[in-house]
Amino acid sequence: MIVVGKISVKAILKHQKRPISKLYMRQKRADKDAKYILGLAKSAGIPVEFVSDEVLCELTQTKSHGGVAVECEGRTCDNIKYKESMLYMCVEGLSDPYNMGEVLRTVSALGFDGVITPTYDFYEHEAKLIRASAGASESLVWHFSDDLAQTLTQMGSKGVRIVGAHRNDTSQSLTHYTFNSKSCIVIGGAYRGLSRNVLDTVQDMVRLDYDARVSLSTVGAVSVFAYAAFIQKEGNS
Repeated sequence: MIVVGKISVKAILKHQKRPISKLYMRQKRADKDAKYILGLAKSAGIPVEFVSDEVLCELTQTKSHGGVAVECEGRTCDNIKYKESMLYMCVEGLSDPYNMGEVLRTVSALGFDGVITPTYDFYEHEAKLIRASAGASESLVWHFSDDLAQTLTQMGSKGVRIVGAHRNDTSQSLTHYTFNSKSCIVIGGAYRGLSRNVLDTVQDMVRLDYDARVSLSTVGAVSVFAYAAFIQKEGNS
């Protein structure tokens, strides 16, 4: 897999969350970003090849490569990191790489520690995901789960409050909900919502109150819940 763009390449080299084969850089680049990227590659012992712009365009199949590209493999799975204060986002039913990248970028910007998703094979389109996430796919803790219900049950047993975005007779309004210092927000796909197995692990059902009959997209719902948690966290700090 070839990933282009200085933000994505920096993140891949800095966080080392995937096997990296080689760094490609346009000849005669001597700017600050180039020096930083070369330093990261040297520290990690990654081979560097300087090539012409024509070769880089052919290699990456794009003219918007930014003068740098990295050849790498799929991302490795992170373990969930438990601590006194932790905030995770669990997303079920979202398999589009661009939208997943948007989710990762959003929760990273709003101070989340990590993301939990089903185990997906994004490999063919993972470069698109990395660019859409602005490098957040590498910096965040990202746990791939083969059984979301089991993973969430384990988190609940360790004191993490499992908060599900779901509307029913007992759900609380997000406007009035107070997040625990250790929380995992669980959001489902825009069409099917959360699966029954995942819903059974949820300790607090929380809804969005609005009049429109059209449901938010998964990315939209993630943004609203993430910002609400961020505002509360900032207010308590």
